Amino acid sequence: MSAGDFDRLALNATADVVAFARFVAQTEFLFDGAADSDALAQYRAVWFDAEITNALALERWDAQGRPAAWDACWRADFQHDAGQAVAALQAVVAHHFNPAK
Repeated sequence: MSAGDFDRLALNATADVVAFARFVAQTEFLFDGAADSDALAQYRAVWFDAEITNALALERWDAQGRPAAWDACWRADFQHDAGQAVAALQAVVAHHFNPAK
């Protein structure tokens, strides 16, 4: 994944629970194989925070029967934390990302 691909995913990552789950899944291994072990550790720590928000949101959405109209709950309870997680990941990527060869 290139830095541009990451930015495109991040752009709409907090639109809803499904978009955030997709973003978290697709960015999990972005830094695997990185030569900079500090960057990898930092990315994994920040990504883990995103995964916690993702797991909590998906669990509640699933417990409520995966309703198609879940935007109000997403906005009220999860979107802010998801946005902070995306911003933190963007900061790590901007500081450390070395595009794949």
